[in-house]
Parts: sequence; structure tokens; C-alpha cells
Amino acid sequence: MRDFSDRADYWLVEWTSASGEHHSSAIAKNDLTVMSSGICLSGLDKDFDLQSLVGVVENR
Repeated sequence: MRDFSDRADYWLVEWTSASGEHHSSAIAKNDLTVMSSGICLSGLDKDFDLQSLVGVVENR
């Protein structure tokens, strides 16, 4: 994690993958699910939390 910003109902998390790619993801405060991953997940963003999202990015 590089940085995060506190928004009304989510955190905007700035993070870097092991390969050096920079990402921005919106994480819901109420249940820590991904609201917007910053990558295409075919509308399945809410099926992930930040930890599982990092796993998806690292293994693509």
C-alpha cells in the first residue's frame, strides 16, 4: 500500500503490485469489499476484498 484517502463511504487505496504496477481501488468501509478495483473484473468487483484483489492482480 502506498497511500489511502478517506472518502464518505469508502477508502481510495493506492497500491503497487509486486511487478511494480500502480493501482487505485475503492474499498467499502462497511464490509471491506471492492467497490471499484481499477482493473476489469467483468462487474464482479464486489466479489473481492483488497487482499483477494491483490492475489488476482499478481496471478494474471
